[in-house]
Amino acid sequence: MNVRCHQAFDASFGSGSSVLVGANGTGKTSVLEAVHFLLRGWSPRTAQPREIVTEGRRVLRVEAELADQKGHAFSAALGYAVDGERRLTVDGSPVRDVFRLEETVPVRMFVPDDLRLVKGSPRRRRQYLDALAGASSAGYRQSLARYEEALQQRNALLRSGVVGADHLPWEVLLAREGLTLVHARARSLAGIAGPYAWAHRMLAGERIGPATLSYRTNVAELDEPAYRHGLAKSRDSDRRRTFTHLGPHRDDVRFLLEGRDLRDYGSQGEQRTALLALMLAEREWRGAEGGAVPLLLLDDVMSELDGDRRRALMRVLAEGGQAVLTTTDLHYFTGEELEAGAVIELPGRGAGSLGETG
Repeated sequence: MNVRCHQAFDASFGSGSSVLVGANGTGKTSVLEAVHFLLRGWSPRTAQPREIVTEGRRVLRVEAELADQKGHAFSAALGYAVDGERRLTVDGSPVRDVFRLEETVPVRMFVPDDLRLVKGSPRRRRQYLDALAGASSAGYRQSLARYEEALQQRNALLRSGVVGADHLPWEVLLAREGLTLVHARARSLAGIAGPYAWAHRMLAGERIGPATLSYRTNVAELDEPAYRHGLAKSRDSDRRRTFTHLGPHRDDVRFLLEGRDLRDYGSQGEQRTALLALMLAEREWRGAEGGAVPLLLLDDVMSELDGDRRRALMRVLAEGGQAVLTTTDLHYFTGEELEAGAVIELPGRGAGSLGETG
């Protein structure tokens, strides 16, 4: 409740594809945003969560009935106040962060105007890599936490002007955990490379050249001794920069189409296609790996595609997993596609809330 224009809204989504239909301004995107906010802890539409709260209200609450990969049902609820206080519970018990939900019910949201994963800062793409690697590599998040702590300590020494043996214990940790992160990220990205190329070709058509993902790290060729040596050798230059230059905290992923970097040389249409292909690729890869298949939240995606690509997308979604698509026009779908899923119609502005059944 109290999510943007929705003071109250309840929806029951099907186990396959559900279509959320309504006129512009009825809050279709806000429904998806609320689900994402609950399951991921942040909004893909704003960096200021207070903007999500209905005007004139001070608190929002999103509740969901969910199920894990084995079909075990559980509930989740998120309360957020405009003063920044938030409370997340699972089956009524408070939890400290959303990692458990991310691992149990991963979610990915496609918003046509949100191209930050492709064209934004490398930090966002590293976060995506961390989510990807964390889903397939036991202990990845613990390694990441140890790496970030060691990086923070070494950077503190650099800022204070200290150069010498005090760096050594942190550099040992950085080399060990850093290579663990790099190898896990590389394996995960390699795992979705094939599904990504396939999904992109399916969405863009055969006339478009190859679409690839390129992982960039400055420690690719190093083993632990060489990594430690590189850190020791760069202490003076890092002190002048006041930060550590070497390591996976500077990694990046580039989306390439026919060899062109879409961040710098891609049209918005090409960037949108790449994002959608990435979501479908991750879904395929996680399913093949036996992991939890992401819930896809696809906002107005059908208007971005021609008829052939719409049919191709719906065939992919019909292969398994849960998806919610918003639209203003049911004519984008065939009768068979609508019959196979759930259709939820939003009334006009002012009707409203948020509880999801997944």
